[in-house]
Amino acid sequence: MRVRLGDLSRSVPVNRDTRRHPLVRPGDTAGRVGLRLVGRVGVTVARVIARFPRTSFSLFAALLLVDRVGWVLPALALAVLTVAALVWRLACPSSYARWLGRPLRSWWARWVRYAPRWRGLMTRHDLAVVDGDVLVWPGLRKVRSSDYRDALLVKLRAGQKPDHLADASESLAHALGSQAVRVRTHRPGYVWLDVTRRDPFTRPMSRLPVPASAGAVDLTALPIGRREDGALWLLRLLGTHVFVAGATGAGKGSVIWSTLLRLGPAIAAGLVQVWAIDPKGGMELFPGRALFTRYEDSHLGAMVQLLEDAAEFTRDRAARLKGVTRRLTPTVDMPFVLVLVDEFAFITAYVTDKKLQGRADNAVQILASQGRAPGVGLMVALQDPSKEVVPYRNLFPSRIAMRLDEPQQVDMVLGDKMRTRGAYCDLIPESLPGVGYVKLEGTRDPFRVRAEYIDDDVIDGLARDYPAPAGMPVPLLGQHTESGLDIAADIPTPARLGDGELSPEWAVFSADYQRRHATNGTSGIPMGLD
Repeated sequence: MRVRLGDLSRSVPVNRDTRRHPLVRPGDTAGRVGLRLVGRVGVTVARVIARFPRTSFSLFAALLLVDRVGWVLPALALAVLTVAALVWRLACPSSYARWLGRPLRSWWARWVRYAPRWRGLMTRHDLAVVDGDVLVWPGLRKVRSSDYRDALLVKLRAGQKPDHLADASESLAHALGSQAVRVRTHRPGYVWLDVTRRDPFTRPMSRLPVPASAGAVDLTALPIGRREDGALWLLRLLGTHVFVAGATGAGKGSVIWSTLLRLGPAIAAGLVQVWAIDPKGGMELFPGRALFTRYEDSHLGAMVQLLEDAAEFTRDRAARLKGVTRRLTPTVDMPFVLVLVDEFAFITAYVTDKKLQGRADNAVQILASQGRAPGVGLMVALQDPSKEVVPYRNLFPSRIAMRLDEPQQVDMVLGDKMRTRGAYCDLIPESLPGVGYVKLEGTRDPFRVRAEYIDDDVIDGLARDYPAPAGMPVPLLGQHTESGLDIAADIPTPARLGDGELSPEWAVFSADYQRRHATNGTSGIPMGLD
């Protein structure tokens, strides 16, 4: 590969005029031309050494060693080091990758994969700026390479902002032959370009650990999946609310059941209560009904009543904690309450009864605005992020977008310009359920995740092993309220409800949704993926 020094530099004259400083001038002797040539070569070498000191020193040391002792001894030393590295890699791959493998891969990626073409990439994508009479472009300062992606630390030039690179991310991905390029803000003047070479989520994900006891359940960091960089995806429930959106079969159920699985020991111990609403007649949440302190799936009025009870409970607890603490620490006497609503739009945006819609809207507003400090969390899921539902988005600090049908829906769920910043939810293939993007409060950029798939057997075991305590008081019981344990019968749990078992309200909504979106139904989708 031919590496041009001009490609490694970061600026060139806009109008290069080679006649201003010609190598050969009229009347020059051969000596003057030679001196001028030596001077220019010396300046170029000095610039290269100053720009790449470690590489230059290593090359100089290698040449000096060969000059002193010959090439045989250095060749033998190189062979021994190579064998030692191979043994190290086989014996302890984790330490090898940390101390030698990744640094070598990162060095190779920077100087061979990106540096020779960096100038052309920046100029061809209109990312260069003119400073006086000099054309400058963003500087490539560091590369961190892993098995699946390269992270490029880029220094912006005066007049540039992260959005300039984000706007060109899609074309940069095509130019680099990568699956995606996403932009993350590092610090003022610097951004990371995440170049995804291969998708890590195409490989099966190993089963994540389940807390062994209630004390091991961390409500601020529940491991429910993996991030794209291989780290655990930790979901916070205490002190926030969670908004999950995705098309049919996108994997919303995986997020819900992964969360409930990690809450299981705390639910059984009475440290967490789950109040659940399933407008689809129990098609999603009914198998886990024993986990729920309160549960509704039949009557719309009862569902709204549950939301209102939760809102009243929130205000009452906030009044009791006033002046005592600013943030709840869950106990058996004062547990954390998670209000879980599947198909959120059904009881907020699509209710034909305006009175019920107003009651539901008021309850959601109270829960979202006042529930975080007194330990009442709201987790909702929906599959139709329409304009009627978008106003609720700002009430949820934690937003999760799975596969979506249209590009504009990405910003409707996660926030403005989130797709430009790399949240390509509309490009997630149907073959990757559970994959999505997360936008958290206080962060500028979304990150890519995959939720763990929970099958029917695990759900049945979860409901059997971690039921809500029978003697636990259920605050603010309404006339339609049922304790989760009261309705947990020793009968087989159907995986799905038939059309004849759906509530009339849901049947009307479902027919209307099918008509508006011309969907093909959900047959063949495994439990936990819709």
